[in-house]
Amino acid sequence: MKSVITHHRLGEVTVSQTWRATRISISVRPPGTVRLSLPYQVPLSEAIRFLDERADWVEQTRRRLAEKYLSEPVGMPFKTRWHELRLLPGETDKILVRVTDDRVNVVYPAQMRWEDESVQKAIRTGIEEAWRVEAKTILPARTCRLAEQYGLSYRSVTIRNTVSKWGSCSARNDLSLSIHLMRLPDHLIDYIITHELCHTVYHNHGPRFHALLDRLTGGRHAELRKEMRLQQTRW
Repeated sequence: MKSVITHHRLGEVTVSQTWRATRISISVRPPGTVRLSLPYQVPLSEAIRFLDERADWVEQTRRRLAEKYLSEPVGMPFKTRWHELRLLPGETDKILVRVTDDRVNVVYPAQMRWEDESVQKAIRTGIEEAWRVEAKTILPARTCRLAEQYGLSYRSVTIRNTVSKWGSCSARNDLSLSIHLMRLPDHLIDYIITHELCHTVYHNHGPRFHALLDRLTGGRHAELRKEMRLQQTRW
């Protein structure tokens, strides 16, 4: 028997309960799909606890898969909200990444090409660090403003380099937001934050949750959700 659950940290997880399974196991497949397998005699609650304990491993595996299945190489010109990428071939024997107030500087040996895998990995590391800096400044303040506007409350906001989902809300109303939100325009950032704030009222995706989200987005929930489907957290 197969079903799909929404994990508070990992997003959608496919649950497979079969007679053939002899133990609880987790697999992560490209591009980051999570499968939780368990024997029929094991309660789902026990399997979810098992998944909770290994959530860090799942996220690390997803990041490795994201690096392995890279898309087009990233080069100049490239700008985040506040930072501009600078590729600097020079007299060095190793690749160096430095993020300043307004630059992502990647220095690499002159004999290498910027498209090389190791240089590309450094470029992405630098850009993600720039996104992290920007996200830590922008997202908590934006969340606070929207929560006050809607009359909703939450406990905390954590910024993570999550590639499985844009955000999440725990049972204790702790919000987690991905640094990859920095790729999105402001109205979609607000939509994702509003989505997670709605989970402080309804910890599910039932009709009342969707009705609240639609009301808080001025009746644009379906339109914004459709626009978000064109976005992705992975490179």
